[in-house]
Amino acid sequence: MTNQNQTMDLLKQLKENPPKVIGGYKRQGWAVKILDSMSNDSVEQEEDRIVTAKAVIEANDKTYYPAFLTLDLNKNGQIIGAYFVTEDDEHYNLIPFEIIKDYINKTEAELLPFKYRTLEKIDGDGIQVNWPEFT
Repeated sequence: MTNQNQTMDLLKQLKENPPKVIGGYKRQGWAVKILDSMSNDSVEQEEDRIVTAKAVIEANDKTYYPAFLTLDLNKNGQIIGAYFVTEDDEHYNLIPFEIIKDYINKTEAELLPFKYRTLEKIDGDGIQVNWPEFT
């Protein structure tokens, strides 16, 4: 199955059964608690200096979301993917921001621009210069 077909299947599934997006918290600690409950490592090496890291996203309206960010350390830590956490009856799922933003009950102005901080400091990430503060 091609990526385009997988995306179309995902969009169809989401339309039929809208996801429960985790987040919108007034305190970042709740987002951290969700991330801590997930078995993934805080930072996972993908390939050629690409990492996926657990992160807390601070929306423009000062609410917080647990997320996973894919960072390109070849480009100083540039975000190349953002995945929000959703929940169904049995487990958590990660859905790309480009798809999930339509299922978050907020306007784009309330969400963007967002700030973020990874749970762990990442060597080679030149964008998060004031870690653990939000960037």
